[in-house]
Amino acid sequence: MCPLAVCDSMTDTLHCPDCETEIESADNLETSSDVPEVEVEEDGSFSLFENRDLFLCKSCKRPLGVGRSK
Repeated sequence: MCPLAVCDSMTDTLHCPDCETEIESADNLETSSDVPEVEVEEDGSFSLFENRDLFLCKSCKRPLGVGRSK
């Protein structure tokens, strides 16, 4: 499931919902600064975890996903 972008579950292709660019490879992405992984609790508090790379659409700079933990 791709919550920030439209993805085709049959392939590894993303479609940017803002500019409709088809993201076929890392050449179509831009890496932004690291962002922390956040977990929000039921009481409204949150916990921070390790930083992840934020990937943006190269065309319009919309966030499309974060890097996986290694």
